[in-house]
Amino acid sequence: MCVLKLSHSFNSVAFLGEDRDCVVLLCYRNCRDKPITNPAMHLQRIPLALVVALWCLSLLALSAPAGGAETPSQIRFGSESATARSLADSLEGAISQGQSTRAREILSQLLEQAKVDPDLLLKAGVSLAQREWYSEAKQVFTRCVKDYPDLFEGHYNLALADLAMQKNSEALTVLERSPQGTKSQKLARLYLRGKILGALGQPRQAEQDLSAAFSGAPQQENYALDLGLFYLRQRAYPQASEAFARGKEFHPRSIFLLLGLSLAQFLSGHSTESVDLCRKLLKLEPTFSPARLLLGFALYQNGNFEEAEKVAEAGLSAGNPHPYLHYLHAAALLKLQSNQHDRMLRELALADRAIPDCTLCALAKSKVHEAMGNLEAAITELERAVKLEPVFSEAWYHLSLVYGRAGRRQDAARASAEFSKLKSEKLNRESELLRDLFLKTLSGQE
Repeated sequence: MCVLKLSHSFNSVAFLGEDRDCVVLLCYRNCRDKPITNPAMHLQRIPLALVVALWCLSLLALSAPAGGAETPSQIRFGSESATARSLADSLEGAISQGQSTRAREILSQLLEQAKVDPDLLLKAGVSLAQREWYSEAKQVFTRCVKDYPDLFEGHYNLALADLAMQKNSEALTVLERSPQGTKSQKLARLYLRGKILGALGQPRQAEQDLSAAFSGAPQQENYALDLGLFYLRQRAYPQASEAFARGKEFHPRSIFLLLGLSLAQFLSGHSTESVDLCRKLLKLEPTFSPARLLLGFALYQNGNFEEAEKVAEAGLSAGNPHPYLHYLHAAALLKLQSNQHDRMLRELALADRAIPDCTLCALAKSKVHEAMGNLEAAITELERAVKLEPVFSEAWYHLSLVYGRAGRRQDAARASAEFSKLKSEKLNRESELLRDLFLKTLSGQE
């Protein structure tokens, strides 16, 4: 299943896939796909980690071709192969119906044709990428690069296909060989190279390229988002705030830039500003669950537990609530010393299933069990927490207390010794949990 999101730049359509951590931004002329006008209601179901922008014909149509090369619309065969076009249409139909076997058979026939118009190749590759069939998309873009080596879009899309498959070195090699002469092409190349270098673990070079692309075209929403995301990953929160704020000047209603800015403010200690911005964001998109989650966490960290509980409750009452809201609501109820123990355990169980290795969920469950007088269950959860994360000092501390209450003095002494060996944690675990979640959310332009 794909969810569509309208991007205001170049009349592009973004397809968000639920099965892979990937977003594909597709641009081609005469796009007939109709986007969902309010995609936010779908976003809470989509964990995303990679932004992929597939550039097609219309993206560079505003600029002159590089090096005097013809654009695809200028390239025409004396008699265009009717067979190739028929195959391309059949391929499109098979892809749209999810007929993978038939689509691959038609694709093989299409690639066997002696001549295929670049428009057909690019559109076919884009359609395959929409279905997250990146290997097949790569075959098409490889053919495009071979037949039309002066076509920038072919090289760019091929590099993106490699990046989507985490073949980062191959993606960099392809991109370095791409022709580029116009300003848009040079900036696009810098932008993508920055993303690839970031994936290759070269942050200094990645920052240089992403910054250069953003400086050259600050009106490009993706450039602002990816530069801000880069700084968030580096924990350079003031720089992230600056990038998101600059992008917001050009896209004041972009829910992704607003969310990124609010997150950067929250993580840099400006929680009041973060709360205010989240409220504004929810006025723009009342069903945008990530904004409600961030608002609740910011209120919770500020000690406004009652308001945080109300925000989480409202989010849980909406359709398709974000699973992290279950943890937030239970945590707020714990702080309020609520007697809704059964509800808290149900909510923490739901959060535990959605959050991988959730040590915070185990810790919260132990506190609920302890409040209910079930010390053995509390011990079980705390032992699970320290097994998952042996350096979790707060879990060791609580484990020593619960062991003591249960009369297990030797175990209590051992847990206390483990706690003493660990340094006091500088990072707030709940903030880190939120940061990691929203890095995924923003990376996918949720």
